[in-house]
Amino acid sequence: MYIYGTAIQKAADEGAPERVLSMGLGLGYVEILATAIAAKAGRPVAGESFEIVPELRHYFEAWLARRDDVPRDFATTYDSILTRTAEAIRVDAHDVRDSLAKAVASGAWQIRAEMTPETTFSAPFGCICFDAFSSKTTPDLWTEDFLNQFLQKTASPQCVLSTYACTGTLKRALKSQGFDVKIREGFSSKRDSTFASRISF
Repeated sequence: MYIYGTAIQKAADEGAPERVLSMGLGLGYVEILATAIAAKAGRPVAGESFEIVPELRHYFEAWLARRDDVPRDFATTYDSILTRTAEAIRVDAHDVRDSLAKAVASGAWQIRAEMTPETTFSAPFGCICFDAFSSKTTPDLWTEDFLNQFLQKTASPQCVLSTYACTGTLKRALKSQGFDVKIREGFSSKRDSTFASRISF
């Protein structure tokens, strides 16, 4: 909610394109949160998620489809994330899950594998939730060259980006792409986090 909910909400409030890019599906926090915020506003949800771990992609899609091949610990965690998010946004949890399931089934929200410099996108995004692990585990995703190319391909003219990270290369890339960069208090063990917006009308 603190790192990504603020960004998704600001993008929606400022009229940025509805598409959300989630760099790191993980346990589906961003996807569920984006769907809840869209439901609250009466808008459709659309976006793309990237996740290098195939089990995480499979389990989340299986949970959305209400299949029974999801390990119990994962199903319980997804249920908890959904319930807590719906309560925080004040929307119906079943509606959120059904909306996201329909978006994934129709292709409005795509769950994809690894992102590379050659990855292409059908349209830019109004909100980017960047959770690409760390520069130690995925160094290729944190170079200034990659970040500049990534932002050129993915960020719409009206775009908000938020991340737990606060690196010099990230800040330089954001500024070079016309983002207004704000350093926010971090979360948990992180001292600082990055919130950037490029809203131009």
